[in-house]
Amino acid sequence: MMFKIQSFLIFFLILSGCGNIKHSQKIDNEMKFYFKGQTNLYLKNNKKKVIKKFYEFSYHENLAKLNVNKKCLEFIKINKLNGANCKYAGTKFTEKILTSLN
Repeated sequence: MMFKIQSFLIFFLILSGCGNIKHSQKIDNEMKFYFKGQTNLYLKNNKKKVIKKFYEFSYHENLAKLNVNKKCLEFIKINKLNGANCKYAGTKFTEKILTSLN
């Protein structure tokens, strides 16, 4: 009984730890690059519900836009989502720029 509880706790800690790694990588990219591009994945028949958000970081605004659109289109191609559509949501300054402006 005690072994089952311990194994469940270890499993839970591993899963929650992996989420923290992804979050910390995003924070690292926020402090490394100047621009963050975002593209949202929608179903063609339901343009209000976002299925997935894609982010790409770059030193140049145009590269962030191109890379994030490419990433979304590759996701559609790999997962064979014929009824999905990518919509560019914009490019924003990262924390590196915003903190240096203050």
